Amino acid sequence: MPQMQTTGRGWIHSCLSLLALGMASCAVVPPPGEAGQGVAGEIASVASPGGDIAQVLSLPECRSLAGQRARLQKVHADLAREGMALRVLGCPELPVAGKPGSGKPVLALAVVVVDGERAADSVRGPLADGELLDMGSAAPAAGAAGMQRVGTASLAQPPDDALSPDVLFNREWLRKRLAGQGLRPVGNTWWAFAPR
Repeated sequence: MPQMQTTGRGWIHSCLSLLALGMASCAVVPPPGEAGQGVAGEIASVASPGGDIAQVLSLPECRSLAGQRARLQKVHADLAREGMALRVLGCPELPVAGKPGSGKPVLALAVVVVDGERAADSVRGPLADGELLDMGSAAPAAGAAGMQRVGTASLAQPPDDALSPDVLFNREWLRKRLAGQGLRPVGNTWWAFAPR
């Protein structure tokens, strides 16, 4: 008999522990429609028009492109309504073929997914909150000295026939969004843009 009581108490204790664990996990899961808002707040604060864009355009290598601030802020505001954020990565110089040191600065841009459910109405592919939009290759990363020059490895892009239809769609979508603000793609990259 005593053994049954121990087993019974152990079973009840286990059930209560699981119930408490289940209740704790319910407190962590956001209600429907609010998924990613914590991440959205973090990304929005980093990539807000008054913050990240202005901050990056004030860097020495971006001064020649500082006049694009209003255009970039407009794109950022439009993307925010669609569950995304514009991230200005820097203003590297793209090398001109056969002319070392003669490159002009460009805007290195990327799009961050803030709310994948809303973003799915505009773009395609995996749309994880807080991640960069899938463009088929990595965006350039700033080195210790900033992003003054981009190496040829960052310029290497896979051929279009090696890219998924979702990636091709996203690249064209970004080109059109930025063209609407007077920015044109530069070279064979998806991330480099300059004023027309």
